[in-house]
Amino acid sequence: MNEEREVLLKVKTPEELEAEKLKRMVDEYAGLMETAAKTKERLEYLKGYFEKRAVNDLKDTKLKSATYWGSKNSRVLVTVSETVKPVSTTMIREVLGKVAPDFLKEETTTKLTDSCKRLLGMVFQGDYTEGDLEETIKAITADEKIQKILKKKLKGRFEKDKDILMRVAGLSDQEASDWAYLAAEVINWGFLAQVLEAGGWKGTTEEAIRIIRSSVIVDEGLKVGLEAEKEAPEAGDASLIK
Repeated sequence: MNEEREVLLKVKTPEELEAEKLKRMVDEYAGLMETAAKTKERLEYLKGYFEKRAVNDLKDTKLKSATYWGSKNSRVLVTVSETVKPVSTTMIREVLGKVAPDFLKEETTTKLTDSCKRLLGMVFQGDYTEGDLEETIKAITADEKIQKILKKKLKGRFEKDKDILMRVAGLSDQEASDWAYLAAEVINWGFLAQVLEAGGWKGTTEEAIRIIRSSVIVDEGLKVGLEAEKEAPEAGDASLIK
């Protein structure tokens, strides 16, 4: 009877099994990342070795590559690559004269700044709420001193704003999360309105939003990272979910 009871006590719930599986996956991922880091370090060393060897072997020759064979039909090929970068296209044009257009190709490229990416991305994804930050802060607290602090500190960065709301305004985790989310969207709206005004936009904000949404595409992806903590948090810790 005691043996049967002991067996029953050892039976784990699906949640416990899933938690153990998660830990195993994290440990495996951490181990592979460590192995990958060591492998990369060794590869860089070997690459440097072959590059130095090739520089010495190709010295005073017209050859552009060196080949080194291993014992298993594998080889390393080191090729000298040349990248031509103009210092002054004006001088090059002067030298080439009339044939310059045959040798020089002009291209105009437009790249988005980080601020532009933020603006277009948040409009495309609808990460904004019409409103005023000052009014939002007044709804959070009636304390004028805290209002002044929040007006300076809230920047639309969710995690940091949430932490500030908890420390400065004394909000609970859930309250701070809700208000930080709303504040970020209100700040985004203000950013959009400011840009449109500065650019001299004559139409409505809604018209600008429609044009932007039809002009860009935003691809979302996932990035997996690894951080080493001194002590692993308990399973189910809310801090794990960010």
